[in-house]
Amino acid sequence: MNEDYLKTRLMEFFQGHRGRAEAIKRERILDYLRKFEPGISDRKLRKLYSSLPICSCPEGLFLPNSGEEVEEFRAYLAKAWGPIVADRRVKLIYAFYPSLQPGYRQPDLFSRRHEESEIKALGLED
Repeated sequence: MNEDYLKTRLMEFFQGHRGRAEAIKRERILDYLRKFEPGISDRKLRKLYSSLPICSCPEGLFLPNSGEEVEEFRAYLAKAWGPIVADRRVKLIYAFYPSLQPGYRQPDLFSRRHEESEIKALGLED
């Protein structure tokens, strides 16, 4: 089965498992994925979700709801796999969900002043 298809199915599945309180055990996830790929192994599941913004904890897997959950995941993963792997996974999560980053501030995309200052900086004034 196509890995991209399985990743899409995983992300759809995890929409109902946001936040650590909604974590789900890998065996239940494997049961779900076996509808699409009957022979899927735990190893393949790990490979699939390692490239998705999915956190793990002793209770299972989940999509993070907050930066605190992401940082708890970093600490949890660093104990088992080391800080390099943990940092790489957290960067991936923040790439998917930048608003979870500490100190994140949504850019003001519709500010007229911002637009005018860019026009002046480029020398495109009338």
